[in-house]
Amino acid sequence: MAPKHKSGCAKRKKCKRDLALAESQKGALKMYFPATSSVDVNNDNQIEESEHDQDDDHNSNVDHELVTNYNFLNLNVDSLLSLYDPRTWDNLDNSKRDILIEKGPVREMDLVFPKDDEGRHFSYFYYTRKLANEEVIHREWLVYSKEVDKVYCFCCKLFKSNQNRSLLASDGLRDWRRISARLKEHEVSVEHFTNMNTWNELRLRLSRNKTIDDEMQQKVAKEKERWRQVLLRIVSLVKFLAKRNLGFRGTNEKLFEHNNGNFLGSVEMIVEFDPVMQEHIRRIQNKEIHHHYLGHGIQDELILLLADSVKKFILKTIKDAKYFSVILDCTPDVSHEEQMNLIVHYVNMSSNIPRVEEFFLEFLKVHDTSGLGLFNVLMDTLDSLDLDVADVRGQGYENGSNMKGKKSRCSESLA
Repeated sequence: MAPKHKSGCAKRKKCKRDLALAESQKGALKMYFPATSSVDVNNDNQIEESEHDQDDDHNSNVDHELVTNYNFLNLNVDSLLSLYDPRTWDNLDNSKRDILIEKGPVREMDLVFPKDDEGRHFSYFYYTRKLANEEVIHREWLVYSKEVDKVYCFCCKLFKSNQNRSLLASDGLRDWRRISARLKEHEVSVEHFTNMNTWNELRLRLSRNKTIDDEMQQKVAKEKERWRQVLLRIVSLVKFLAKRNLGFRGTNEKLFEHNNGNFLGSVEMIVEFDPVMQEHIRRIQNKEIHHHYLGHGIQDELILLLADSVKKFILKTIKDAKYFSVILDCTPDVSHEEQMNLIVHYVNMSSNIPRVEEFFLEFLKVHDTSGLGLFNVLMDTLDSLDLDVADVRGQGYENGSNMKGKKSRCSESLA
């Protein structure tokens, strides 16, 4: 007979598989699928990225900022690669290409570029070109892929022909020794001029809705706006429940059924008054859509994203204040693993009236409960949060001997 309970090893393997699956599904909110579904909201996609603040003025805009940062793209379920990564542009359909043309190349700032065998690397300097008359020209067409450490030509990659043999239009260029000469050679080529003209013309036509598929483009824009409005309400609802520490789910995860929790119950209440959500629920009930963003996965990730934004705001306030104190306390959780909570005490100088504030930042997993082990965990955490240990002006601990005792104590190591 199979055992009634799984062993510890089996539980750990299952936990690793679940974490790997959750990691692979991140960013799925950028995918918009015209499929079908039932009213059961147990399975759903997941979403990423949000903006949140503690000030009331910022809170009024956070939902809109979160929703407008998403691109609802008609992507493949199996393709989780970023649409803005040029290495994935070899087999784009028209809808994806139109999105890229309309938005233009996306550049990440503050990247640390890896060095090659000769110690050379890409630089933001190559995004501009200085002419003989000292005029600076921006290379809007140049885009860098951090995944493969290569640069590409935005327009040539999208509109390349069979005759174009430039690496910037195909596999990417990583010749950092001769990068300047290669870029100058490429930007004066006939193929590059042709593709630049095509890009600019099509971008202008898309902005004016003057393309051949004008009617289709209008429908796509209307659908995008509808999804933005739906997500705006979902994000606001998640924020409302999370701020008041209310439970989200019940024993049932289906709309218009008993014990389906505060989240779905609130959705049902909004449907009574809001035409946007009425249309959304109608599509779910008629099986016109499958990915409705009402499942528990969406709720969990939205909570994490909002929490991450709050944490970033707290860290920014701490850095503005410069000096702070740390308060540590260790306790075992239900699985008997030692955890240490990190609390920061500082003076908030963001307003005209300074305020002494105290915030919980995170739980820290502890494997070595000695004073030195706790000190190392604290140092690694402060480094990951980009907080300078030299700015610590106070310490607070529990009464454990490893925290404040006479031998190998954490307080002495931090001091």
